Amino acid sequence: MIRLPQHEKHREEVMAKNKYGWNGWKMPLLNPDDPDYCEYGCPICTRARRGNSIAQFFQKIEILVTFGGCWWGRARQRKYGVRPDEPIPENIQEKQS
Repeated sequence: MIRLPQHEKHREEVMAKNKYGWNGWKMPLLNPDDPDYCEYGCPICTRARRGNSIAQFFQKIEILVTFGGCWWGRARQRKYGVRPDEPIPENIQEKQS
């Protein structure tokens, strides 16, 4: 198991964020199976997981209306095994690195 230094993890996360335009508001509509959009790009999910109460409110509404989350949230659940409103456990993050 290779552990990346903290700055390498941050750089990897920034690179993933940068592939989504307009700070995440430009959704990858032609790729609904992209779990990384929910993890790094979605302006609602990323802010809700960081603790923003307004984003959490809208995320809860979205999960209720769509019966479990949007396309990308469901793809994230298939890949990481956690719902869109839950952070990824450390042991899973280490396996993905």
